[in-house]
Amino acid sequence: MTEINTNKITEAVYNLCIQANTTLDTDVYNSILNKYSKEVDDIKKTKYANILSNAQLAYKTKMPLCQDTGQVIVFVELGQKVQLTGALLTDAINKGIEKAYNENYFRKSVVQNTLFNRCNTKTNTPAIVYTDMTDTDFINIKLLIKGAGSENYGQVKMFSPSVREEEIFNFIKETIINAGEKSCPPLTIGIGAGGTMETAAMLSKKSFFKQEHTPDEQAFIDRLKKHINNVNTVILDIKLISSATHIACCPIAITINCHSVRHSQCCITDKEILYQNNVPNFIDIKCDETAQEVYTFEVEKIKQLKIGQKILLTGEIYTARDAAHKKIVQAIQNNEQLPFDLKDKIIFYAGPCPAPEGKVIGSIGPTTSTRMDEFLEIFHKNGMLASLGKGERSAEAKKTIKKYQGRYYTAQGGIACLLAKCVQKSEIIAYPELGTEAVRKLYVKRLPVTVEI
Repeated sequence: MTEINTNKITEAVYNLCIQANTTLDTDVYNSILNKYSKEVDDIKKTKYANILSNAQLAYKTKMPLCQDTGQVIVFVELGQKVQLTGALLTDAINKGIEKAYNENYFRKSVVQNTLFNRCNTKTNTPAIVYTDMTDTDFINIKLLIKGAGSENYGQVKMFSPSVREEEIFNFIKETIINAGEKSCPPLTIGIGAGGTMETAAMLSKKSFFKQEHTPDEQAFIDRLKKHINNVNTVILDIKLISSATHIACCPIAITINCHSVRHSQCCITDKEILYQNNVPNFIDIKCDETAQEVYTFEVEKIKQLKIGQKILLTGEIYTARDAAHKKIVQAIQNNEQLPFDLKDKIIFYAGPCPAPEGKVIGSIGPTTSTRMDEFLEIFHKNGMLASLGKGERSAEAKKTIKKYQGRYYTAQGGIACLLAKCVQKSEIIAYPELGTEAVRKLYVKRLPVTVEI
């Protein structure tokens, strides 16, 4: 029997959190670099360049690739010949996460209860932990960082066991189309097939660590790729784990992952922790900054901008996400004083990471705009000029924006280190108790955005 103290697990999880959040997977980097090299469309090429440059900057500065440093999911393969000593396994894992997120200025995004207490735990714990027993004398830990922008578009469907393959393919295709730009493409798709509903969902996440598929799984993936080759969203890779299930079931789960696919893994023995080395050979790539610079006080000029136009935004903007929107709407309805005048302001749907020492702000990027669609009417009615986020807006939201002659900008998702360089000043002006969702007044310089509406 091999004895391993759970202090080693805490240490391992701490380092895995840093690696996953700041280092883009080598295979992903090389895949995007290949697409960048072959791309002839200037807009798409610039997006790839931004992703590659962001990856290099994140690794160099140890700032997160994305501001949404996510829910931590941990897969533990525990050898039966291992005797754990010290703290409980889950306590050791959570301790490592809390330490990593506090000491490295990662954003804490976990709330205490889904329905009844959505206060932030301020530790980014508890983690979601899955444990399997193996016939070994060591421990394997696989850690996945899952952001909400892509997670919210995952799906599980219980098919009939007589389902035609085309039906499954159509379900996957529709899920990918629905995710669209909201999930920060290019995407990696994880598919879980088998077990019960929750098993399939778990397998779809575990699939991101899979290196090789069975011949049947690979053939399935190849046929699926042909079926979805006409979707507008770029797919980097498709992973699949299939397993046993009930004779009357055919559960299929899809996890959408943004281009970062933030994961890391290690092996813990009684003597050492062996981390999987996964650092790309970075290449210096110049990002395009030739667009027109537009100042936020140039209201009439902003109103004349054309759909599809690329601009570099300079001036004051304000961050506000779901929780802040609710508070602002409540203040309007109660005739209370607002934390700032909405007239002619640009609202950035963003929740940044904490600012490291000597920095103005941590990694910052757009969140999914559709979550704020329900608030658009009252915000524009009270004078808001424009909103800035990522992804498509609903049909009703588009009508509202046009009704008030407003504007909707998008910023590229998944390049939070690069965007942080555009922030010259940052000040919390309201609702500090909301943490990352507090209202901030930012001064940005040459922030690259696209006019969508």
